[in-house]
Parts: sequence; structure tokens; C-alpha cells
Amino acid sequence: MKTQTSAHFLLDFSDRLREIAAPRAVMMAAAELLGRYLGAIRVGYSEMEEDGVHLHIEEDWRAEGVTSVAGRHNLEGYGPDLAAAYRSGQRIAIGDFDTDARTAGKPAAEAHRALGVRGQLAVPLLKAGQLIALLFVHSAEPRRWSEEDIELVEEVAERTWAAVERARAEEALRISEAKFRTALEIGTVGAIYFDMDGLLTDANDAFLRMGGYSREDLESGRLTWQRLTPAEWMQDSERAFAELKEMGHTTPYEKEYIRKDGSRWWALFAAKLLPDGTGFEFVLDITDRKRTEERLRDTTRRLNTVLENASVAIFVMDERQHCTYMNPAAEVLTGYTLAETQGRPLHDVVHHSYPDGRPFPIEECAIDRAFPENNKEQGEEVFVHKDGSFYPIAFTASPIRDEAAKTVGTIIEVRDISSEKAAKERQTLLIGELHHRVKNMLATVQSVMNLTLRTSQNMEAFRQGMSGRLSSLARSHTLLIDNEWDGADLREIICAELEPYDDGKRLALEGATSRVPVDFAVPFAMAMHELTTNAVKYGALSVPNGRLTVSWTTERTEGGTRLHLDWVESNGPLVTPPTRRGFGSTLLERVLAGQFGGVVDVNFPPEGARVRIQAEISQGAIRANAR
Repeated sequence: MKTQTSAHFLLDFSDRLREIAAPRAVMMAAAELLGRYLGAIRVGYSEMEEDGVHLHIEEDWRAEGVTSVAGRHNLEGYGPDLAAAYRSGQRIAIGDFDTDARTAGKPAAEAHRALGVRGQLAVPLLKAGQLIALLFVHSAEPRRWSEEDIELVEEVAERTWAAVERARAEEALRISEAKFRTALEIGTVGAIYFDMDGLLTDANDAFLRMGGYSREDLESGRLTWQRLTPAEWMQDSERAFAELKEMGHTTPYEKEYIRKDGSRWWALFAAKLLPDGTGFEFVLDITDRKRTEERLRDTTRRLNTVLENASVAIFVMDERQHCTYMNPAAEVLTGYTLAETQGRPLHDVVHHSYPDGRPFPIEECAIDRAFPENNKEQGEEVFVHKDGSFYPIAFTASPIRDEAAKTVGTIIEVRDISSEKAAKERQTLLIGELHHRVKNMLATVQSVMNLTLRTSQNMEAFRQGMSGRLSSLARSHTLLIDNEWDGADLREIICAELEPYDDGKRLALEGATSRVPVDFAVPFAMAMHELTTNAVKYGALSVPNGRLTVSWTTERTEGGTRLHLDWVESNGPLVTPPTRRGFGSTLLERVLAGQFGGVVDVNFPPEGARVRIQAEISQGAIRANAR
């Protein structure tokens, strides 16, 4: 029963609630104080469930010997009129369930009588227009509720619920902070706590591990958490605090820290400002990532250096076979820049058409086939330069695959093989030319041997004749080889035979430089050899005072070039005409006169032999005679 005024009760009530932190304990304390003050048998809070129909009583205060009504109850059990009144926020005071017009003879009266309740005072609590709870007071006897009782219950209901909501918010915050703290302590993300001046006040274990510090270092103030220099740290601090003041948090950015041992480490940093002006930083160690990035940059620099300086053209294609990269060698090879080819199929750039102008179908492009079939292709192609010229290339096309082994592009290495092709063609030509020349040489040797055999009186003469003639052939071939089989000069051929007998007085060579083709040089050299041999054996070169004059001129004719050569001997032994035809005469007539369409006059006046040779020496004339 009441032993104090409602005003004193409310003062004691407020003092009691300030000492309680748990939401449920607040409600139970309010129920007990109110029940004892009003002399009720039961007081409690029933909270509306999410379905908006059922009320749930977690716990209620009861006088000694009174049962609890904790549990789930249907609001509509009071009847539609009372339920509607509660939903609208109306307080309901029932003096006696059996006589009150709103409950008499209805299920609500019978239900409350079964609980030993005759009177009830209920105050609904609404939030945003919705019923959220009821504070109920039960009386065992019929009771006339005074206005003071009703106002007191309403005040208690409001104060209690405000205290409950505050307690719930504080409890939720404590739980959240505890979870947050636990997550920070067991996690890998570092956390630094700072005060309103930005000074370090605490750090979690993850951050201490990152910096190589212990909890003792933190507590003793030996933890160095700023950047390398005060200026750098202040710059970051000013930026961070400016963002904190404006937005309450900072945008993440990278920052460098110092470990206890003085080494550096990198972190991704972000800060959050708390309502009380303090705050904390989140710190994620990204040192390994930074090192990986540096290694990647270094590798990229090396690779770019290789690609930029490679002599082989390199193209990189995407999954559509569009060019995404080409190195400088590729730009030189094709005549196109990367900007001109980027985003285009390589086929469209280098395969405009065949050399004869026909379009080059893409299905015949071996490079393009390297991607769809996921194969490594090697082969040769013909590319079209930007200037329209064609050139042969050798290529290797290899698929680029992702981690799932899916082909996502192609890398193509290309070499210009124009010089190789030309060298191969020259080699084929040289082999054919060598085959031809060997056959000709063997035929020449066989002819010389047969002719020498017929004109030799004995084997010793045959041996000497063959030896000299083979030496002459060797000398002429040496001349041709020295000139890379591009013919030889007449003076060089004549000097090669006469030089051993030149003492500076006996020989006179008169004629301009005149190059003769290969097919003429060999027989002409042999002719010079025979004339020299005769002059040494029988003519002007056989005596010390003998003289030999060789003069020549050339003239342009309709057939090409014609040679005029005079061989004149003097001051030698008295000459008598030979009685038989020798090798030299036969060679002059058959080869120089016959094969080269020329005329050979040989005379033997007493003062010395004279030979006049006229022959076509141009390649065109030789070919004409050959046909």
C-alpha cells in the first residue's frame, strides 16, 4: 500500500533506474516498485511482436503466491474494442472485469478471473504511431483506479521505456564494441587509436606485430608509429585530420611506417572519427604487395627493354585476333605504327592481297589459324608492306592462355626472310652454275688432252704439253675466281701468261682495259698460253734480244663487242713455216674462230711470227653463236 506520495515515488524511481544498465533489469525494477507502491498482485511489460497481433511477456513482477503470465498472448483476446483502443494509444482502466461493460460476460473477463484478476490498469506505448508495448497492473480485488494512479502509471511507463531504450542502445553499443574489439584483436588488420589531438593512445596486437613491437613498448611510449620524417608525417596528418573533420573518415591511401628495428614497411591506411572526437586508424600491411609491384615493374622494364630492342618483330593479339601491341621492329617491318594497327586484325594489316592483286582469303592465313585451333603455328607467309611491296616472312604464332587454360590471345614472332630467300636462290643458281662449269671444264680438259695426244710425238711431249695447258687453265680459273666469275680483263689474262718472260725490255702490251665474259676468257687464256709457249720454244722469247708486241682494240658492233688483237714477234731466230699443224693452230681455229665467230690469221715471215685475232667477245654474241 502507499506509504509515500507519487512525487516521492517518482524521485526514488528515477534514482533506482540510474543504477541499472541491463534493459530487462530496468523493466523488472520498474514493475516491482510500481507493484509494491500500488499494492498490485502483478505488474509487467508485454511487447508487441513483429506480426502486430501477439504480445509477448518476457517476465513479470508478482506478489508472493501469484503465478506468472509470461508468454505469448493474442491482443485480440481483449475483444475488438479494447484491442482497437490499445492500438490507438488509449489507456484502459478496468475496475472489475465482471461488471465493466467492455468485458462483462466476454472471454476476457473469464480469462482474467482464471488468473485471479478482477481489476487492471493498462497503458499502451506507441512509437511512430504503432503499438510497441503495454504496461499492465493487475489487482486481485475490484478497484476504482484514481486519476493519480493512472497518471503515475503513465509516467512510469514513459520513463521506464525511455530507460529501457537507452539501456538497449548502450548494451548494443557495448556488444558491438566488444565484437569490434575482438575482431580487431584476432584479425590481421592493424588498428591504432588516437585522442582528440591525434596522439596515439592504443594499438591492437596485429599492428604491434606489423611494427615488431610488444605491448610493453606501447605502454612505455617507445612505439614509433609515424612515417619516416616528421615533415612527411605532418603532411599525412594534416590531410587525414582535414578529411576527418569534413567527413568523419579518410579515404584509404598508402603510407610508409617504421618498424622497431628501423626497417620500412608499407600499409594501406584509413581513419575513422568517433563521436567523442577520438578515432582510430585501420592499417593493412601491403609490404609484400609493394615488393611484388616493384618486382613486376622491374620485370616489365626488362621485358620492355627486350621487346623494344629485339630484332624480331613481335605482335600481341587479343581474343578477337585484334592487334594490341607491336614492338619497334614490327613497326619497321610493316611500315605501320601501333596506333595504325591497334584494334585491327593483323590479317587486315599485312594481307591486303596476293602479289598478283587477288584478295587474300582469311581462311588461308596460317597466323589466324593459330588462335582458333589453340595450336602453336610455324610457317612462312608473304606480307604486304604499307608502301604496297611484298616480302616473305617466317613466323611463330603461340596462343596466350589464362589461368583456366582458356586461349585469350596470340603472340606472334615474325622475321623478314627476304635476304635468306635471295641467298637460297643465289645458292641454287651457284650450284647450277658450278655444275655447268664443272661439266664444261671436264669437257675442255678432255678436248685438250685428246688434241695434245694427237699432236705430241711422244709421251714426254704429251706430259709437258698437258702440264703447261692445265697450268694455263688453272691460272685463268684463278683470275675468274678472284673476279667472282664476273669475267676477266684482257690485260690480266695476257700478263698471266707472259709475265714470267718480261725483263722490262722484251714485251710491249698496248691496249685499253677490256673485260671479257667467262666463256671467252678460258679459251682465250689457253690461246695466249699456246702462242707464248711457241714464242718461248721457237720464237722471239727464245733469245735475249727478241721482242714481242701484243696490241688490241675493241669496237661496238650490231652483235655486241668485237676484239681485234695482233701478236707480233721480232728480233728472234729466223722463222720457217711449220710442216704440221700443232695444238695451238687447231685451238685458234676451232675455238676462237669457230666458236666465237671470229677470224684468225697466222703468218710466219722470216723476221717473226704474226697472229691476228678477230672475235665476238660480248655475252650476247656468245649466246647467239651457241644457239
